Amino acid sequence: MKHIAFAKIGKSIKFKTAFSPIGGDNEPGSMLRILANNNPDKTFYLIGKSDFRKLSYDDRITLFPYDNVVDVLTGYKNENRDYLKNKLASMNITIDYSIFMIGQIGTVTIPNRIEQIKDRSLTASVIEMTLGYSTPIIEWINSEKVPFIEIVNDPRYTLAQSRDIIENPVKTLSQFTGTYEKKTIRSYEDQTRENHTINTKYAEMEKIFLYDRKFPINIDKNTNFVMILNEGHPSRFQQVKEWILDNIEHANIYGKWEHPLSLPYNNFKGTIQIEHAQRLLTSVKYTFIIPILKGWATSKYIEMIQAGVIPFFHPDYASEVPEVLKRIPEFLICKKPEDLGKKIKFLNDSDELREKILALLQKEFLTDDMYDGTKLNDIVMSSINSDYVRVNKGDYKKLETNLLDGLFK
Repeated sequence: MKHIAFAKIGKSIKFKTAFSPIGGDNEPGSMLRILANNNPDKTFYLIGKSDFRKLSYDDRITLFPYDNVVDVLTGYKNENRDYLKNKLASMNITIDYSIFMIGQIGTVTIPNRIEQIKDRSLTASVIEMTLGYSTPIIEWINSEKVPFIEIVNDPRYTLAQSRDIIENPVKTLSQFTGTYEKKTIRSYEDQTRENHTINTKYAEMEKIFLYDRKFPINIDKNTNFVMILNEGHPSRFQQVKEWILDNIEHANIYGKWEHPLSLPYNNFKGTIQIEHAQRLLTSVKYTFIIPILKGWATSKYIEMIQAGVIPFFHPDYASEVPEVLKRIPEFLICKKPEDLGKKIKFLNDSDELREKILALLQKEFLTDDMYDGTKLNDIVMSSINSDYVRVNKGDYKKLETNLLDGLFK
């Protein structure tokens, strides 16, 4: 298995531009780096939108030193839904397997082909964003039937969003073990919809954030509490009000918020880029984690521990992910809002205890195999091939940056 396709369906992958905390912008680029840099014997083909083509030579080789990533979608025009199929054929490339991360996808992705639900004599339209970020990939999936795995980092975004994604993933790697229902048409010719139950497996995907980020953690803090949280849909304003606004003094909240009741509060500071957030958090002692949906684990706790912030947890956080929950000290799980304030005061009265808890969290979650990507790489690649064995990277030559230096002096 030498040729592997990769994309985030429904959204562009960002390598060069700054990351926001909205939509997991950092995750697909990091996952591709994990896979490419741990498998120099394989070539990875970007078949979705990205800013890869904007990278300078030095930037590209810094991110992918084995130069084993190929951007296939360069030149794609929205009206050419068969672009991927034709481009790969012209390159004489046969894809062995695909890996997809999932963003926001329309209910219909293929224009002028999928029947409307209310009037089956008419076909459904497709918005421009879907034409750019989803259509060529879905058309290719349905026509070529290459086996693929799905990585789900947000329970709201799965392949269940569209009724015209005919093929099902071989496996779904996620931050939760469970199922979701996928209702899709049988084929373009027979558009009767069928129900499929997709099994999801907890696979530590919330830890993608750690790849290549290891740096010393500051334990001398001068800011008591900061929370980084987007409003979400449905809105999490009432939870934030109950747990934070009514309970914690001088709490700054960073993220995208539009709820009208949030406007009178000066606690809401707007969005912040991930790299800026990490610098901000180096001075912060505590935060509070609310799940996207009840029971799920998200990357937020990993981001906080990496920055040296002690996270306290809503009682619903990771409540159905025992792999995470059993590793979190029970002291950090708050059963009611007043517990949060009391526990923060308790730790503030003992810097030694606070530092011990932080050290315990770092030892438990910030492992070397997460920083170098080997753990997540092995999880993903073993899902593709149960006999997978990582090659010795020392047998493969890395390219060097600045190869042209001195030629024009």
